[in-house]
Amino acid sequence: MTSIEKTGTSIEAIIAAFRGEHRIKDWELNYKIVKKPSKGLFGLFGRKQAVVRFELPSLGERAGNLLSQLLGKMGIPFSRVTTKTEGKSIHLEIKDSQDTGLLIGKNGYMLETLQYFVNRVFENEHDIDRIYIDVDGYRERREAQFLKKFQPIMKKVREQGKPQTLEPMSSTDRRIIHRYVERERGLRTLTIGEGEQKRIVIFSARQKESEALSQAQDSKDKKPRSLRRERGGRPKLNTRPEHSLKREQNLKPEQNPKPGQRPRPNRRPRPKGKTSAKA
Repeated sequence: MTSIEKTGTSIEAIIAAFRGEHRIKDWELNYKIVKKPSKGLFGLFGRKQAVVRFELPSLGERAGNLLSQLLGKMGIPFSRVTTKTEGKSIHLEIKDSQDTGLLIGKNGYMLETLQYFVNRVFENEHDIDRIYIDVDGYRERREAQFLKKFQPIMKKVREQGKPQTLEPMSSTDRRIIHRYVERERGLRTLTIGEGEQKRIVIFSARQKESEALSQAQDSKDKKPRSLRRERGGRPKLNTRPEHSLKREQNLKPEQNPKPGQRPRPNRRPRPKGKTSAKA
C-alpha cells in the first residue's frame, strides 16, 4: 500500500480527481484529511489549499478487498484472504472457511462464478491478465490430479522434441495446462482450432511457433483414411453386397453405367415360338 498526498481548492475536488486518476471505486477509497482549505482574509490574503493523504492499495490488495466484501455480504465466515502476484496473474485464496462446500459448489461452479465476477470488475486494468480464486487448496489439488495424465505427453516432448496435440477441452482446462507449462522450462504451448474443437499443442521451447504448428498440422493430415471416422463415429466401410459387385464386373463394356447411375440388369431374350394369329 502506497501513501500519496494531494492538494486542491476543495476536498471533494481532490477526491474526485484521485478516483479518476487511479480508476478506483468509492468503496476502495482510504484517505485522511491533513489540512482543510481556508479562504483567508476577505478571500484575498492567506488563502490555504486542502491537503488529503490517500492510501493507494496494490491491484492484488484491491482484488482481495473486493472478495472479502463479497464473502461478508454472502454471510460466509472465513479468517482472511491471502494474495499472491505472479507477473500479470493474481492468486487469491480464502483461508479457514467453515462453508468450504458452499464456496466450491458442485464441480467447482460457485468458485468459478466468484472468480468470473471479480475478473469482470477488474477487466479494464491492463496490468492484470487474470485473477484466480481458491479456497483451502481445493483448486490446487484438483489441478494436480488433472495434470497427471498429461505428464507422460510432456515427457515425450522433452525427450523426442516433437510437438504433441491434445484432445479438445474446455477453456478452464486449457488454462490449467497453459499455466503449468509456463512454469516448466523447455516447453511452450499454443492453441489451435475454433469453438469447442480448440486444442493445445505442446512443443519444445527450442522450436519456433510456426514450425511446431506446421508439424502438428502435418501429423493430423497423415491420419490413415481407413481410420478416419464419419459423423456417426464409425469407420466408413464398403457395405455393398458381393453379388452386386460381381454382376457389375460381368457387364459388357457398352452396358457399363455412368457415374451415379445403377447398372441395368441383363434382359432375357424373348423365347422363339409360334405367334398366335388374331382371331
